Amino acid sequence: MQFKAKKQLYLNTSMGLICLLVSSGAMLLLLAIVFFIARESWPVWSAMGPAQLIGGLDWNPLAKPPLLGLGAMICSTLWTALGAILLAAPIGLCSAIFLAEFAPAWLAAIIRPVLNVLTGIPSVVYGFLGAAVLVKYFEISWHMASGESLFCASLVLTVMVLPYIVAASESALRAVPSEYRQAALALGVSRSYAVLKVLLPLTARGLLGALILAFGRAAGETMAVLMLAGNILLFPTSWFSKGEPLSALIALELGTSATGSLHYHALFAAGLVLLAFVMGVNLFINILMHYKGKRGT
Repeated sequence: MQFKAKKQLYLNTSMGLICLLVSSGAMLLLLAIVFFIARESWPVWSAMGPAQLIGGLDWNPLAKPPLLGLGAMICSTLWTALGAILLAAPIGLCSAIFLAEFAPAWLAAIIRPVLNVLTGIPSVVYGFLGAAVLVKYFEISWHMASGESLFCASLVLTVMVLPYIVAASESALRAVPSEYRQAALALGVSRSYAVLKVLLPLTARGLLGALILAFGRAAGETMAVLMLAGNILLFPTSWFSKGEPLSALIALELGTSATGSLHYHALFAAGLVLLAFVMGVNLFINILMHYKGKRGT
């Protein structure tokens, strides 16, 4: 017995060390990526200043001096990513509630694999379908000269992020102990009331995490938005304007920029802004939920 206890203790300690090494390695990898991008973008930050680089609305790397404002691209990124979340959130959350609480087992067993397949489709296929179907639809039905727009990109991103929202939200709902459901139903309330008033408040953190995951996926998507957003370097005044999100800007121009030029460093600055924005949203939501959790206790 003593030998078995020592063996179990050794296994637990080894597993803990392995997990610590893996998590530390992942954190160091993230820090290394941030450091590399920050180092490559530093020349343009120091030459132009954060206010001119982030707030500037003109982008012309060939001008004398070069105009490298990222404001229009940042706004295009927000239109496409937040628009996709606005469309996908209600559909995804309702689908997750249906799968977790109301769907028969046989129907859920059909829907879940279909959603998993959607996550594996390459983004270029989504972009191609959007260009072949949605762009043509807007051109013919709405009599537009070109159907490409930030709204069109958001529609395709909605389909792309929907499986992430459904899967993460359903996992959060299923993680609630069954005693909460049984206690609510024992009080005589309907199942819908129990879901809305008991389960959803308990899973608020998990549901927000699902939306954050989807937002990061939408903001970082490149190929689909590159094919559908219109790629115009002007400030988008509405959801239906054309634009060029940060990810599309980097993909289109990194190959043509001269290494070491301000143009080259500005593209790294665009990547840093995109990375900082996604990480900032994650951090803000985590702090907010931690604060709410402490107040709840």
